[in-house]
Amino acid sequence: PLKLPNSEIKKREDFRKKTTFTIDPDDAKDYDDALSIKKLSNGNWEIGIHIADVSYYVKENDIIDREASDRSTSVYLVDRVVPMLPEVLSNEICSLKEGLDRFCFSVVLEITENAEILSHQIKKTVIHSNKRFTYQEAQNIIDNKKGLFSNELLVLDRLSKILRKKRFSSGSINFEREEVKFILDKDNNPTDIFFKKIIDTNHLIEEFMLIANKIVAKEIGFVKKGEKEKTFVFRVHDKPDEEKINSLNNFIKKFGYYINQTSLKNLSSSLNTLLKNVKGKDESNMIETLTIRSMSKAIYTTNNIGHYGLNFKYYSHFTSPIRRYPDLIVH
Repeated sequence: PLKLPNSEIKKREDFRKKTTFTIDPDDAKDYDDALSIKKLSNGNWEIGIHIADVSYYVKENDIIDREASDRSTSVYLVDRVVPMLPEVLSNEICSLKEGLDRFCFSVVLEITENAEILSHQIKKTVIHSNKRFTYQEAQNIIDNKKGLFSNELLVLDRLSKILRKKRFSSGSINFEREEVKFILDKDNNPTDIFFKKIIDTNHLIEEFMLIANKIVAKEIGFVKKGEKEKTFVFRVHDKPDEEKINSLNNFIKKFGYYINQTSLKNLSSSLNTLLKNVKGKDESNMIETLTIRSMSKAIYTTNNIGHYGLNFKYYSHFTSPIRRYPDLIVH
């Protein structure tokens, strides 16, 4: 049924009166995540990172769960999506659509003006999205400092920029590739291509999703004294292979660049410097591609070795249960 049962609503924390919105690509149909924001009486902010509660509808081992496990992810093709879940779930009842009540699994932060996270809670909620923004619509409001929810968007933008800066200064690597998009005619033939521009609102959503993923992974993965370790799906990224970095170093020296390999921290900061210095140069695409290829691949595993690229000790995928099966397992 497309109506939320009252018996379940009563069991959840009610966020429906809090300012809440989604920010997604303009062609998105499955809205996995929403953000809510509220000023607290002590001057801090309460930020809710709300993720569609797919596990309320898809029960372990039922027919939809088994099919989703086989598909393991939604596949995004140029002209269509092959969804992991039936569209009545992915595009309707689980999708956090504007103007509708929806069940969520939420990570709720108390965060200061300087983006210090003081506390977090993980809870089942019911939310009501007040607005569905595209990345560009939200960006225009931030740039012009006026429009619907401009104050809230400006606060989130400011906090996410501080969080992003902290993340890179502590050793996270800034891999950012341009994505090629196709323009299709009415018969789905490609007529043109363009590079998708990454804008600040992409980064805004990314930072809060990274925090939710990190908090959930630590909550379950961190073993307290006297506790037994739980089996959990981590998203891990091993440190780069020395040989691959050596050959990358030899190659980029021809262009006047250099990577410092004396320690893992020096390596990540000099990779960031390299990626920053090649931006906009003729050789940028080639060097960015080779740098990514010299990295290990991120994988899912129950054996946590941390995430080198993000410089997180605990990381998992929690924020896209509509389109990724590991997230659903984590839920």
